[in-house]
Amino acid sequence: MEDPIKFRRLYIDDPRAEEYHKAAFEKLQTLFPYKRITSYDVLTIGIQTDSPYSQTGTDTYQLGLIDDDTPAIRNCRDDQLITFRV
Repeated sequence: MEDPIKFRRLYIDDPRAEEYHKAAFEKLQTLFPYKRITSYDVLTIGIQTDSPYSQTGTDTYQLGLIDDDTPAIRNCRDDQLITFRV
């Protein structure tokens, strides 16, 4: 049986953080063109949501890597992963 996907958050001092943040922000703009997107810091992005499960109306995404290789962002509310290219 294969191991489940492992998501690891990037550290603020990771040299790839700014480059990955830019690519993740662009990916979210493509996926959600009419939603407000906000950068809280280089590792955290918020996006407007209409989900009835969101208490604030904003979903927070954390920047990281899947299996220490693939850049991704994780929705903090439901753990959904979105990969992107750099």
